[in-house]
Amino acid sequence: MSLFLLSCGDEKEPVEPVGPVESVFLNIEITKLPDKTSFRLGEEPDFTGLEIAEVYTDGTEKPNTSFKVGWSADIFKKGTAKATVSARGCELTFDISFDGDLVDTGIPVVYINTENEEAITSKDIYVKGKMVIKEDGKVLSENSLRIRGRGDSTWTYPKKPYKLKLDDKADIMGMGNDKDWALLANYCDKTLLRTGIAFKLSKLMNFPWTSDDRFVELVLNGEYLGNYQLTEHIKQDDNRVNIPKTGFLFERNGYYLEEQRYFVTPRGLGYTFKNPDPKDELTDEQLNYIKNYMYEFEAVLESSTFNDPVTGYQRYIDMESLVLWFVFQNILANIDTNIYLTKDDMGDSKLYMGPVWDFEFSLGIGWYEGPRPKPANYYVSNESSKFYFDRLLEDPAFKTKIKELWNRLNVTDEILKYMDDTVELLEKSQALNFKRWDIMNTRISAGGVPMGSYEKEVECDRQFFISHMNWLNEEFSRY
Repeated sequence: MSLFLLSCGDEKEPVEPVGPVESVFLNIEITKLPDKTSFRLGEEPDFTGLEIAEVYTDGTEKPNTSFKVGWSADIFKKGTAKATVSARGCELTFDISFDGDLVDTGIPVVYINTENEEAITSKDIYVKGKMVIKEDGKVLSENSLRIRGRGDSTWTYPKKPYKLKLDDKADIMGMGNDKDWALLANYCDKTLLRTGIAFKLSKLMNFPWTSDDRFVELVLNGEYLGNYQLTEHIKQDDNRVNIPKTGFLFERNGYYLEEQRYFVTPRGLGYTFKNPDPKDELTDEQLNYIKNYMYEFEAVLESSTFNDPVTGYQRYIDMESLVLWFVFQNILANIDTNIYLTKDDMGDSKLYMGPVWDFEFSLGIGWYEGPRPKPANYYVSNESSKFYFDRLLEDPAFKTKIKELWNRLNVTDEILKYMDDTVELLEKSQALNFKRWDIMNTRISAGGVPMGSYEKEVECDRQFFISHMNWLNEEFSRY
């Protein structure tokens, strides 16, 4: 009888042995699986405990400790994959899996599963689903809901923002009872902090209402999508934008042509509606009223008596509100903000600015090609915010009010503390987010030249904020 010998790494033709048969390496086998073969989403597989043996033709086995393990699974998606063990030219595989729970990052996790795992591809069409929010393994809330996309330019990014509408009102993480919520992706913000900083500043400056927010992780249909901000949705409500049900909540919107109902002023500013609901509630009378009101307001601004305290712009819009808005946006150097206005009725009420929203291009970010941090010696005024401050700054009374407000403010230390505290809170979350979205060395949209790391991005924004506050202090002192 002839005996043919061939090991895994042997590519030669088998030969018939002559004389005594020597034991030859034949294969490898797994004698003990790793301590873990099931991992959380986002968890790097650890194959501690895996044991491999070499098998020889005489039936003996010898431990092998120089093996390598490879795997190609997407650690951010729920499912099963193969891990491959390699040693001495041989390969074996075993199953590893990633379950639905996310690795702990120290902040709550929002799990949303749509019916039949239907993809969310539209800003207009809702998809039904279920939401569970967990923290430290404990369920904070469970809600049935509908979910769709949201945002304008932000909807075009790989990391999408979402609008949530619960089937029943619920108090989500202490932010009050409501059906409507938003998940902000902050894809362009390599610090993840700018929206939070702005909301903190809005509260410090006592805006009538500021959206409450919580940092969360989002897992959608078994896939980790990153760090998000779960926020209150801007809407008319006693506990949100507190105006009458028939009052006006509208915004200057560069995407007004995408909306069903809008108007454009002689200055070329397009406005769209949040309240009354433009689909179901806004009447022609209401639309024509607010359109004509804004036409009159702009006409007065262009007149030679625009700053008359009785017949000028103050007849139409509250000056204190304008001052608050102007100072707020300049502290943040916010060059592309959403501008919201409110008016209580079709009577003698005035326009008020707010609430604040959209801080993607603030704190030295946006349309700048030079080294960072960007020089902090500039205003946010009419050209960048597309509003009326070019004319308003010609009014000495308006500038005096700005100086008075500035002299009362004491926000620098609070904002810097918020930054430090939030960076600490997000230490693990930001690392996982930017592993999921590897953009630290990539220029995103009109964002700044990349700094290369999360820590450098944060320090850049911090230094810009300090420099800009110092510059504003000198400028406003001349008012």
